[in-house]
Amino acid sequence: MTKIGKHELDDALREMGPKYLKERYRERWTPERPTTGYCYVVSEVLYHYEAPEGSKPYVVRMHDGNETHWFLKDPKGRVIDFTADQYDEPVPYDKGKPCAFLTKQLSKRGRVLADLLGLDDASQYREMPRAKH
Repeated sequence: MTKIGKHELDDALREMGPKYLKERYRERWTPERPTTGYCYVVSEVLYHYEAPEGSKPYVVRMHDGNETHWFLKDPKGRVIDFTADQYDEPVPYDKGKPCAFLTKQLSKRGRVLADLLGLDDASQYREMPRAKH
């Protein structure tokens, strides 16, 4: 499905480091688990550049109820999630709800990741309606 490989993604996230994370994820981030805290950004980049047409973002509350996790589903309902390895327990995908990203275009953090992955041609990504709050 994707030209973005897990190894390349992890390397790019290591380069980003904890600097681009929300405060609550910074102390949990490690080079061994570089996806920690980056599920939104990775889902956003995959959606805009790589996911099949008709894919949708989803969000799910994790087991503790205090944290959410973002992922994609393709039009056939298959999960696209390159960041599940940040958790020790399985992601409860069956409880995920379809949603929208917070911005129509790629976020600033998403642009940083896209640049590190060599996906710098902004004309190739799709716009998406904003989330309704």
